[in-house]
Amino acid sequence: MKNFIFFVLGLSAGLVSSDPVSLINKCKQDDLKCLKESTRAFIPIFAGGIPEFNVETLDPVYFETIDSSSPSLRLNLYNVTVTELKKCIPKKIQHDLERSKLLIKLQCDGVLDGHYDMNGRLLILTISGNGKIHVDLRKAIFDLDIDMGTKRGKDGKNHWQIKSWKYTYDLKEKSTVYFENLLSGSPELAQAAQQVIAESGNEIIKEVGSPVLKAIIARVIENMSHMFRAVPEEDLAL
Repeated sequence: MKNFIFFVLGLSAGLVSSDPVSLINKCKQDDLKCLKESTRAFIPIFAGGIPEFNVETLDPVYFETIDSSSPSLRLNLYNVTVTELKKCIPKKIQHDLERSKLLIKLQCDGVLDGHYDMNGRLLILTISGNGKIHVDLRKAIFDLDIDMGTKRGKDGKNHWQIKSWKYTYDLKEKSTVYFENLLSGSPELAQAAQQVIAESGNEIIKEVGSPVLKAIIARVIENMSHMFRAVPEEDLAL
């Protein structure tokens, strides 16, 4: 895993060629400026899907169900679509050779649409509802810590391998969350609840949004692994 080219498969979009060399601007592992620029160019390519490498479309990305419940709230999401991942901006890309880690910092916006069903306590609200949900995530900073390795592929060549990963996130700007059809049958309570929710988007995401964010990142990591299995290390390193 010498001289890593970091094109952070992390979240990318669009493709038309199956030649990995034509998709990726190779960099030396210690050229941080090149790594960040290469990653920025590759994100929209990867997010658009690369069928030749078994990489699915990630903008939009679809989830049939996500359980986003907390200890005090049952919250299930259905038919969820997330867009705008192709616009994620790499802030830092680093390959730690000694620890075989890939460290990625990304700034992302995101738009989520789907349906929800919930009952319980959200923030200070005793709440229930069933209907459409809309979320605008603004300037979320994601720090990904990925443990890397290499494995001999069926082609006899070494391929990068993702062994494990973890992430943290921070919300730099106010996000918005909207639940349609809250507290049906009680218009006054519903209006008061919507006002609290409108003022507390980031707090709601921190309380019940982590399962959604984890599901999105897991889908991205899964497709990074598909890419690594398809493309040998020698085609990704300068």
